[in-house]
Amino acid sequence: MKIIFLGNREECLGFSLCGIETVKVENFEEDFLKVLKDKNTGLVIVADRYYETFKLKFSNYTKKNALPAIVFIPSFEKTYMQESIKGYLSNVLGIRL
Repeated sequence: MKIIFLGNREECLGFSLCGIETVKVENFEEDFLKVLKDKNTGLVIVADRYYETFKLKFSNYTKKNALPAIVFIPSFEKTYMQESIKGYLSNVLGIRL
């Protein structure tokens, strides 16, 4: 199973350095649909700036399909989540960083 990150150029660079496949978003809807069609994708990580578009267009998909799992993380602009990446990871992992 693949892990794919969707975000801007700078965010993609960071994830690609970790060995995660990335998609630099030009058009979120088209790029997200391409990722969903890949049956080898197990986890999609998305920058939170795309949350509103996701909620309007794709929220029903996640209710009907377990895979790929979709996780939103704070973007550099902190568009949706008003928490730092460090704080977010601390809460997810259950440890203090």
